[in-house]
Amino acid sequence: MKKHILSLIVLCLISGSLYSQVQFRSMFDAPNVYITSKDLLNIPKQEGVGLDFGYGFGTHFMMIKPIVGIDVTADLGNKEIVKTLTYNPYAKLEVGLGKWRSNGQKCAKTNAHAFTLMVKGGLLYNFGKRKADIANDVPAIDPALDYFIAAEFGNFYIKDYRKNTEFYISPGWSFKRKALMLDVGFRTFINTIAPKYGR
Repeated sequence: MKKHILSLIVLCLISGSLYSQVQFRSMFDAPNVYITSKDLLNIPKQEGVGLDFGYGFGTHFMMIKPIVGIDVTADLGNKEIVKTLTYNPYAKLEVGLGKWRSNGQKCAKTNAHAFTLMVKGGLLYNFGKRKADIANDVPAIDPALDYFIAAEFGNFYIKDYRKNTEFYISPGWSFKRKALMLDVGFRTFINTIAPKYGR
């Protein structure tokens, strides 16, 4: 019994030390508004806009983020553009490594810039579907699971420790569609763990 208690105390001390050094973070993205190109090599086949909500948690150097959202895309070069519209609700899980909304002071003061510079990857399930219209060059789309890898470059100005808006650019590669993609947008995010001395 004493061994178990001693092990528990040691584990608590290690966990407390790790927490103070690593500085775990938790941020709610609400919302993320963006424009998207799902196939950069075939513009303007799949261009559109999107909206999503995510909950990211991690440290200054890594993050995990489940996301739910919807995007609407179309073939802007097709005369029957309405028939090419695709309404696509989706669920995504991404993991990133690199600098996540941080700077040299780890966001320890206001009135300063912070950055996101990371490589990320994950799973994406697209729920959208569309019937084919061969006569108007509109291919069918079915719900499907996709895998992706991407980079993310973001910047925001720290006004306070709780709420900020980040501008970002995220190029990536879709393994299922075998296509280069690009998202550019703005995220308003809320820091749900805002320590006394910063984030």
